[in-house]
Amino acid sequence: MAENKTPADLARSMMTKNLEQAHEAIAGYFRLVEQGISASPLGATDQTKTFRNYVEQSVAASFGLSDKLLRAKDFQDVVRIQTEFFQTQLKALTEKSRDLSGTTTKAASDVTRVEIK
Repeated sequence: MAENKTPADLARSMMTKNLEQAHEAIAGYFRLVEQGISASPLGATDQTKTFRNYVEQSVAASFGLSDKLLRAKDFQDVVRIQTEFFQTQLKALTEKSRDLSGTTTKAASDVTRVEIK
């Protein structure tokens, strides 16, 4: 069966296997990070949870891009997929920056209130 595969099919198969291994490695890494954050005094803060969620979303988006690129039919499809990805990431970055700014402002306000009392 492998003799009937084209070089592109073989490369795609190898890349798919590598992506699956990367998914497993990242999942293990996030479990370790989660354990470290839970043990840290900062583990319960809203900022830490927010940052962790941003990182997880970013990694998931990158894997999604890789999966879509592996299934691209031609060069135009690759360009379309990448363009959509960059547009989505730019929009997400803008929203995350706004959220992070609000969270940081709230934390600074909380610290200021504690110091004044």
